[in-house]
Amino acid sequence: MKSILEDLTPPLLWRTVKRIVSILEKPEWQYIPEGWEAQKKDSNIKGWNVESVLEAYQKMWARFVENLEGTLPLAISPEWYCSKRDNLIFHNMIMTYGYVLTFCTRNKSSISMLDWGGGIGHYYLLSKKLCPDLQINYHCKDLPVLAEYGQTLFPEAHFYSDESCLNQKYDFIFASCSLHYSEDWQSILKALAEATQEHLFITRLPVIYQVSSYVMIQRAYKYGYDTEYLGWCLNKDEFIRCATNCGLKLIQEFYNGENPDILNAPESCQYMGFLFKKIV
Repeated sequence: MKSILEDLTPPLLWRTVKRIVSILEKPEWQYIPEGWEAQKKDSNIKGWNVESVLEAYQKMWARFVENLEGTLPLAISPEWYCSKRDNLIFHNMIMTYGYVLTFCTRNKSSISMLDWGGGIGHYYLLSKKLCPDLQINYHCKDLPVLAEYGQTLFPEAHFYSDESCLNQKYDFIFASCSLHYSEDWQSILKALAEATQEHLFITRLPVIYQVSSYVMIQRAYKYGYDTEYLGWCLNKDEFIRCATNCGLKLIQEFYNGENPDILNAPESCQYMGFLFKKIV
């Protein structure tokens, strides 16, 4: 019956109905005890490389660009539209990035930058807004559906859908809300550490303190994403130890203010940022 209904229903309407049903039936965030094996068993876990994510970004793009103009607080998000400018989490996120960018580029007139998991290039525009006099050789790595569109927005920049971006060195590497979506996050962290000449900023990373790292799922239908995806909640000590073993020195920690309520989680997570310097 489900198959018949899907065949007879227009795709957009079916996707909307499916999203509503999923929201009503399942929580947005949930602990997944079987870990990454879950994505082999559940067809709803499609990850980020889906058209609906790009469609949501496209829908919000004009508003995002408009919000960068003027002098109002930058309490904005690339992924979420809010008519007011009083969201402290969004403001904290942008101002933290602004501090890190200026700290890492002080006394420089130009930099090479890799935005790991940078979507369609939101932080390229943000960087130019925050440091208008800084020349940025911008490189962005993300999944094909996003990287291909990002390249059309910014033909002067460099977008990658594979890891060939790691074949060169960068002054500054930035990974926001992206590292924990890699099953083998340790290998990615090592590769990013090897690719930076100076600084690596990993932020919006969900961390825990008392228990071992575990896997969670986010069902992101309310954001317009017709998908679900797995991610790590990383034990902070394990993460810092891995970074140290990769030749990184921790310079500063930051609180992001995000605390999702993860159903059945053995410990609640806290999203944080970590600025590292490459040890020469």
